[in-house]
Amino acid sequence: MTPEEFFMYLIIALVIVTPIGARLYRRLTLNRTTQMLREQLNQSQPGQSATRPPEPPR
Repeated sequence: MTPEEFFMYLIIALVIVTPIGARLYRRLTLNRTTQMLREQLNQSQPGQSATRPPEPPR
């Protein structure tokens, strides 16, 4: 395999693998974040309203 072929295949693989890897990473982090939020919301007692942090002065 010549260096030209090697770099051609490397570039093709990176063009295909990088977007797929980014989508998988985004999906995994999104699932993990939603799971953490659901756990936090389930831990809060029903009937109590969630307190919002005070708004910063403008």
